[in-house]
Amino acid sequence: MLRLKCLLVSVFMFVACGGASAAATCASLSQLNLPNTTITGAESFAAGKFTPPAQAIFRQQQPAIPVAFCRVTGSIKPTTDSDIKFEVWLPESGWTGRYESVGNGGFAGSIRYDSMVRPLIAGSAVASTDDGHSGPAVGPNSASWALGHPQKIIDYGYRAVHLTAKNAKQITAAFYGSQPKHSYFVGCSKGGQEGLMEAQRYPEDFDGIVSGAAANQWTNLFSSFSWGAKINLANRASYIAPQDLDKIGFAVAAACDAADGVKDGVINNPLRCRVEPSALKLTAEQLKTFEAIHNGPKTDSGERVYEGLPYGGETIEWNHTVTGPSFELAPVEAEESMYGNGFFSNFVYRDPNWTFRHFDLDKTPIEARNRVGKFLNADDVHFTKFRAHHGKIIAFHGWADSIVTPLGMISYYRKVIDAQNPAGRNGTAEGSAIETRALEETQKFFRLFLAPAVGHCAGGPGPNEFGQRGGDGDAEHDIVSALERWVEKDIPPESIIATKFEGDDRAKPVVMTRPLCAFPAVAKYNGKGRTDEATSFVCAAD
Repeated sequence: MLRLKCLLVSVFMFVACGGASAAATCASLSQLNLPNTTITGAESFAAGKFTPPAQAIFRQQQPAIPVAFCRVTGSIKPTTDSDIKFEVWLPESGWTGRYESVGNGGFAGSIRYDSMVRPLIAGSAVASTDDGHSGPAVGPNSASWALGHPQKIIDYGYRAVHLTAKNAKQITAAFYGSQPKHSYFVGCSKGGQEGLMEAQRYPEDFDGIVSGAAANQWTNLFSSFSWGAKINLANRASYIAPQDLDKIGFAVAAACDAADGVKDGVINNPLRCRVEPSALKLTAEQLKTFEAIHNGPKTDSGERVYEGLPYGGETIEWNHTVTGPSFELAPVEAEESMYGNGFFSNFVYRDPNWTFRHFDLDKTPIEARNRVGKFLNADDVHFTKFRAHHGKIIAFHGWADSIVTPLGMISYYRKVIDAQNPAGRNGTAEGSAIETRALEETQKFFRLFLAPAVGHCAGGPGPNEFGQRGGDGDAEHDIVSALERWVEKDIPPESIIATKFEGDDRAKPVVMTRPLCAFPAVAKYNGKGRTDEATSFVCAAD
């Protein structure tokens, strides 16, 4: 155990003792004096004695935690309308010197116990926040907390994560008698937005960030939700129903397998797919909807608001993200319409009666950006101060994600590359060399990995486990461990081996493995090995 046997005069002032600082007991952490903060609990749990409660985002009980740890709970109130709940878990033994914050999802509203367990087992001090409010992350009323509460929107946008990190590091230092050697952030979806927001707004909070399926272009992303719902649900003739998805999926798989050159049901690079409209067997009105969703929203003047969806997610996620269970229920149960309605009615227009049917592509995105964009959009492309801090970012995205399109992340990542090349693209040989150098400069601190046939953050028929909530594996298979190795040993990841387990259960046999390659490289089949083994693929330019 990391305990220093010396007298702690004050639990909020470290006292020198033999050249080190004194460590606190778990119970004494309840007396810590932190700005605008109340510590509501500090309790030690033996291995197997604490079972995390069910959470709003998953609604299932989590298993008992197999290591002993100190659990600290608290509330931060930076404004009179703030109440940011947070938890910090501190391993009683085997602390690696690492601190990790885990991100939230959707409209947040709960501590992410599911994401805290693996980092704790791996020996990290780990923290989570509810982002400043309590409630379900997804659902018709999941954003109602924001109505008339502008300070809670700021807490949700960036303040909760930053203040939690500041408090958690002080709690960690008090418990162990020394500051964390390295600090990390790991999150997906809203958590991906949180990670990039931290790098841009508070570049010294973290040394390394894993940003998955980042909803960082927030106002344009949510505009695409309402725009897509308005098109799909304009009338019954335009609506793509759940029963249409299988025939769409069959046509897309056939076209994309032909483009990949490998018939394994895993679309390796959807950008190569060319799907003939006649193969989809949709009506003319449905085909117009289908093509619009894949092309993404553009204004009448031709300005792109956001990217469309790539091929491949239709049979994986569209039934709950795009189509909903039926035409009648989709307006309140499809995630696109739920997220769009919740955001614009509560964050932007402060009108609970607003729905996607009021969406105006030429006006609504601009109004959203002007009113709340500065709190929610993490779309800066320069990362100047984060680079100066020697910070590292690993972004990942499932190719079959139909909530936060991977094409949006690719577009954003290319802008980051361009920002390392102020001269811009000029189409000449000299320009190509400059662009190559810009990519190399970008990859010194920021790398993107795309996961074939993987949905939003996880799931899907492809190899979908690569340590997204990890840090307890090896750096070849665990994206969090790969980030730690990059930060601590300056070894950047060229690829991460993703694994498909039987039934998506890590305790069951491996069904498939495949390398995820640092963009713009893709995994290419070598033409001779088994297509379900990573060793049969190489990362190469496409």
